[in-house]
Amino acid sequence: MRKIVLSMVVLSVMLLVMPFVLAQGDNNLYRYDSLKLNLDVRGSFDLTAENSAAKIKDVKAQLLLYPKDDYRQKVLAIDYKGELNDNKIVFYWNDMLIEKKTFGYLATLNTNEERVKVSTKVPFPLTNIKGYEAYTLPTETIDSGNEKIIAKATELAEGEDDEFKVAFKLASWVESNVKYDLNTLTAQSSQKASWVLDNKEGVCDEMTSLFVAMSRSLGIPARFVSGISYTTSDLFTDNWQPHGWAEVYFPEIGWVSFDIAFGEFGYIDSTHIKLRDGFDPSEPATKYEWLAEKVRLEAKPLSFNIDVLDKGKYGEEEILLEVELLSKEVGFGSYNLVKGIIKNSVNNYNAVTLQLALPTEIEVLGRNRRTLLLGPKEVKETYWLVKVPELLSTQYVYQFPMMIYSEKNISAEESFTVQNGKSVYSKEEIEKLMVQDEDKSYSRKVQMDCDYKPELSVNEEAVVKCAIKNNGNTLLKEVNFCVDKICEIVELGVNQQKNTEIKVKGETIGWNKIIVSAMNIEVEKKKVLEYRVMDLPKVEFKIESPAVVQYGEVVPIKVVLNKKSFSVPNNIVVFIEGANFQQKWELDKLVKEEKLELQLENVPLSSENKFKVIVKWKDDQGREDSESEDMVIRAEANSFSDNIKMFLNGIMGYFT
Repeated sequence: MRKIVLSMVVLSVMLLVMPFVLAQGDNNLYRYDSLKLNLDVRGSFDLTAENSAAKIKDVKAQLLLYPKDDYRQKVLAIDYKGELNDNKIVFYWNDMLIEKKTFGYLATLNTNEERVKVSTKVPFPLTNIKGYEAYTLPTETIDSGNEKIIAKATELAEGEDDEFKVAFKLASWVESNVKYDLNTLTAQSSQKASWVLDNKEGVCDEMTSLFVAMSRSLGIPARFVSGISYTTSDLFTDNWQPHGWAEVYFPEIGWVSFDIAFGEFGYIDSTHIKLRDGFDPSEPATKYEWLAEKVRLEAKPLSFNIDVLDKGKYGEEEILLEVELLSKEVGFGSYNLVKGIIKNSVNNYNAVTLQLALPTEIEVLGRNRRTLLLGPKEVKETYWLVKVPELLSTQYVYQFPMMIYSEKNISAEESFTVQNGKSVYSKEEIEKLMVQDEDKSYSRKVQMDCDYKPELSVNEEAVVKCAIKNNGNTLLKEVNFCVDKICEIVELGVNQQKNTEIKVKGETIGWNKIIVSAMNIEVEKKKVLEYRVMDLPKVEFKIESPAVVQYGEVVPIKVVLNKKSFSVPNNIVVFIEGANFQQKWELDKLVKEEKLELQLENVPLSSENKFKVIVKWKDDQGREDSESEDMVIRAEANSFSDNIKMFLNGIMGYFT
């Protein structure tokens, strides 16, 4: 007897190649709650004589971009050779020299990640914006009176009565639908908001302009902010870049920051340096006046240089993340569902931008990046649909890790395995399990539990019992509670539970699924029940043997075993029997095709040899089954003595 050990499931392959790099350590400036920075802003212009009669009396340059104190930045020192006057620094020259002139300032400042917190619902539409009406009017670039802008903003805000949620929907739509494209940069001012809406592309200024225009079209005061921020994008050679974002006015609360390009809705991180706010991005950064004859002035772009002098500490994690998987084990080619559970730990509105990181072998369907709005202390769920490749070796068990992470590197990790014989989910099945309305956060307070038999025999009947319970503090009316195709409308009071049951029959061999769901205006809850219908294990085999062998040699036999059932055959024994001869081999289980290279030794061969190959196996209950097949192998002698031995073997075989 020989024990055959197979290598098909003993090798577990861990694929750890992640398609992203999380900023770590000191390089991740976004995580710090404060920064101490040196800001060096320089400008210049060339004075050129048009002819020999040229002369100049004086020149004035006005620099309108400079840092000021507010709740999230403090100017510690500023050095400039000019005069601060009405929100600008003015530089004068009266030396009558026609030459290149330079100007600027060096400022030291602290920035932090403080925000204007919105902790309660601000009713929308707004009725109290006295003194801020100018920030609802169209401007040259922010053409909020455009019909298409009005229509899109109205569509997004329809049915919403909360200003923060309206602003979030506008910001999220712009971030999701407008492609960040440096090719839209021109020597002139930014494109109009209506152009951005039509073309669905732009840079930070243009994305912000569209958001501000949509806000103003709904009567929400909004303004454009010019400044500088830090980026790790490969699109730029320098990390610190001029940047534009928005501020939205909330009555009796104040101006709240929305950075569309960064996905920071309701706040900005500490890398943002604010230099000006205004009505329109086309407002100039510099202005020039000169009293001269035959002198031309050519202005150069401003340059910005930032040095980080000190960093604060890592900011407190206001968002808590968890990750759950629809299935921890799936088969090759299956889809799977990754669920992110996001908890807001603070008592104010909080938006978070999330991405899913996973090995390159796994495909993410749809948009990976998404931004969610959570109310005070709210918990929400979001989903990613992923697909496992089909072209993987079935002899291995693969383990795929994945991570959900935020822009501040708050993260949660999980993994699932892929192997032969596990349940395979189709795209359609997964889509039925995806929550369509992430705003139904009360779903987290609804509990669904089911008691069922995870394994059935063919045609066996079983009962599936499910219960739904309201663990929250709200009466739930007209909840459509479904177990598979059996549905009923129930009402769930606080701490109340409803039960239902259905019968299932083991008709379809293999993996089967039952979807359990509960839905109404406040709730959208879904889960899947997996059960297997087990048939009797079946083994099919083929024999490959030589037609002729030489007497005294080892006889090579190849037996190819295949599993022809969903159930896995256990305790497989292969017998080869002949006249006065028997050998056998054993395997623990058969999960895929196996080729056994068998060597028959010391076989008492005659000129014609009849063998029987018998394969036996058992099911999980120990019941045995078998298949057999005959084969004939002729033998040839190499000598006279071999002929005599074969003759005697034939006679002995005749009497056995």
